[in-house]
This record gives sequence, structure tokens and C-alpha cells, in this order.
Amino acid sequence: MSDITVQIENAELHARLQQLGNSVTNLQPAMRSIGQSLKSNIRLCFVDTKSPDGINWKALSPATIANRRGGSSVPLSDTGVLKNSFTVQAAAQSVVVGTNAPQAAMMNFGGKKAQFPHLWGDIPARPFMPVGALPDAWAEDIVDIIEQHLSQH
Repeated sequence: MSDITVQIENAELHARLQQLGNSVTNLQPAMRSIGQSLKSNIRLCFVDTKSPDGINWKALSPATIANRRGGSSVPLSDTGVLKNSFTVQAAAQSVVVGTNAPQAAMMNFGGKKAQFPHLWGDIPARPFMPVGALPDAWAEDIVDIIEQHLSQH
């Protein structure tokens, strides 16, 4: 099993979450909504075959296409296991969006056959989880969720 840990550092989101925390006693519903939003954005990466930053994923090699069920050329879509494996765990002060799919890290970050001899060839990174700064559109979604929760209290 592999783990990908991404911690989002965004001053505006931290300030908004602090404001929400000062207004409500139970942040878990907001955290759950934020997690669902992140999960939806991850799924869109698979649908659009683009990174969180909107960069197209590298096309599959002819050898990979030949070995797929039905010869599909859509990256990371052969079985749907990875795309459908994401879960949301919301707590009072945090939310975790993740997957237990063992191939997740390799698909997100890529890998070289020299490091992983069992691979057919090099695997290019096809990011679906943001690393570093949260994409603006994703951050805007979270700000909207926080605003919705603030308006309810």
C-alpha cells in the first residue's frame, strides 16, 4: 500500500476556516462538504484527463493500449478502480481525502522502470492530487463552502 499525503497551505483558506471555527461549534459538516468538493475535483481530473492545474496527462503508449481491456486509450481508466477508490473522512478540525489503491502514488507521481523492474516501461506522472499550492478553482470551491456554512450560522 502506498500513501500520498498532501497538506494544503493557503492563508486565505486558513483565515476563513478560523472565522468559521469562531462562528460554529461543530466544524465536521463543513469539513465533510470540503472533502466532498476535493473528491469531486479529483474525479474531474480523471474525466478530463488533466492535472489539478489543467495540464493534459501524457497519452498512453501503444504497448499499454494493446494490453488494456477493449484497447482503451484513456489514461487511468482501464478498470476505474483508482478513480472510484477515493474516500472522505471528516473530523471536527480536519478532513482527509484519500485512497487505499496501491497504484495511486505511482500514477500521480510517475515511476521509472530502472527503479521498479516489474513495470513494462517508465510511467509518466498523471497528477490527480494537488501537491503544493491548491489550484485556484479548488480553493474558490472551498471558500464558497465556508461562506455557505457561515451564512447558516
